[in-house]
Amino acid sequence: MASDIDKFVHDQLSVWPAVAAKYRALKSTRTRTLPLRGMLVTLQSNPGRMPVFDHGCPLCEENYMEHQHTLPFEGRKGRKYNILVNRAPIFPNHLVITRDIHAPQTIWHRFPDMLDLAAQLDNYIVFYNSPNSGTSVPQHAHFQACPKGYMPLERVTERLLRAVRAGETPQELRFIASVRDAQLFHYQKFNRGVFMLRATTAKSMAKLFYRLLDCLNLLAEETEPRFNAFTYCSEGEFRSLVTLRSASRPQCYFAEGEAHFSLSPGAADMAGFVVVPEEGDFDRLNAPVLTQIYDDVTLSAAEEERLLWRLVRTQPRIEVGIVAAPQIGFEIISDGAGPQQVSYREGKIDYNGVLYDELVFEAVTISTLFAEPSFILYGGGEPMRFAGTLKFIVDEGKVQAVNLIGMEDYLLSVVSLLPEEERKEQAVAIRTRLMELVARREAGHKASSGPDLVSTEEVVTWLTHRPASPGKPEEAPVHARYDVCAGDHCWRYVGLTDRADAHARTVIDETWGQTNGNDRHI
Repeated sequence: MASDIDKFVHDQLSVWPAVAAKYRALKSTRTRTLPLRGMLVTLQSNPGRMPVFDHGCPLCEENYMEHQHTLPFEGRKGRKYNILVNRAPIFPNHLVITRDIHAPQTIWHRFPDMLDLAAQLDNYIVFYNSPNSGTSVPQHAHFQACPKGYMPLERVTERLLRAVRAGETPQELRFIASVRDAQLFHYQKFNRGVFMLRATTAKSMAKLFYRLLDCLNLLAEETEPRFNAFTYCSEGEFRSLVTLRSASRPQCYFAEGEAHFSLSPGAADMAGFVVVPEEGDFDRLNAPVLTQIYDDVTLSAAEEERLLWRLVRTQPRIEVGIVAAPQIGFEIISDGAGPQQVSYREGKIDYNGVLYDELVFEAVTISTLFAEPSFILYGGGEPMRFAGTLKFIVDEGKVQAVNLIGMEDYLLSVVSLLPEEERKEQAVAIRTRLMELVARREAGHKASSGPDLVSTEEVVTWLTHRPASPGKPEEAPVHARYDVCAGDHCWRYVGLTDRADAHARTVIDETWGQTNGNDRHI
């Protein structure tokens, strides 16, 4: 597509004199560099850059300007886009890639489209401004693209990820996490909240990218976190850069007199290519002022520390007995097969006419910040959604559904059913008891604090009369085939419920891994 783009831009500017003049002006625009926290930042004086919108949404087809042409691009699942020449350019061949329908600016479900576009535009980098992070048209979904190599932080990303691919370990990078063939790194210079990713497949890149976003705080009035994202292809792999934000504009934007600077950082600015729309600001902008501007719009040290903790923390997996019945209806959300059924027959599990001793439908990797639903159980009432792995076993002449799920995901459901004033204390107490149960199972179902039990009769007797533990008023017999059940016998568990509100999520997030006797379990 790259050759088509070059021809498209040339043909477009040949019939659109007003915008062609802006692209010609880029060749003579003033630029200078500033050293800033380990990187040379580029300043561009661009007083003609601010766009003027005549009427309505400028990215809707009915409002395109005279002489404005489009080039089609098709994303995943039939999503269609129009490629346009940016009429307020920062770079040569500066493009806008806009949805063909009026839809809000959001990256959810669209990052794979961004990756596909980068794969087709081999010599380009594709970038994105989230709402409240530099976009001038938040009401209409779009990306931007330009030829590679203009943005300083982009060049740093390429240098460092090339080194990683060659087997080196750059000091500026801290490895954070991986998903299959994708890796996530924290860049420890320039600004806080800068992350770099590499992957050989779009699927793995998207999974790790969304994991990063999942770990960010989301303000109540916003639809997605504040960030700027960049992606391109190099050396046969996808490479991405993400700069995380805390604000849209710096304090100097709202100041008066000499303290005022008309800077509203977008993606290019966050990648070290600072566009200065007011000519008078260009000469007086210096490193201390620019440092403060970046500090105003990026994560605080505490926010970055919390994010890094979320990205690396783990949660043990527990086994929850959900329901036992002669037959159970279920659906694995990801496979698209629709509702299925298992039943008890001849001491085994009957699934599609084949008998099994045990049947397991493995889920995705356990999340560091609350998992998405992976399966549905159908019964007498409303269908119930669950995260994690679904396992079927035979127990007492019935099929028993067991949910293998991260402990924190389980606790989110459990504490959601409790009064708010009890949630934090109970989260810690229940987690303490769960850790005991996990330790018992991992030790071969031998209770570490119990007596030296030898016979089956002794084990059953001790489990039946085991002393009380935190989080439960009275200790009931321990389950032999799983850690806990979903009923009041243990703790009421209903999977992913709408009652898992912001308060419950905050309680689990803040106490993650905390038990009676320790602050965090990593």
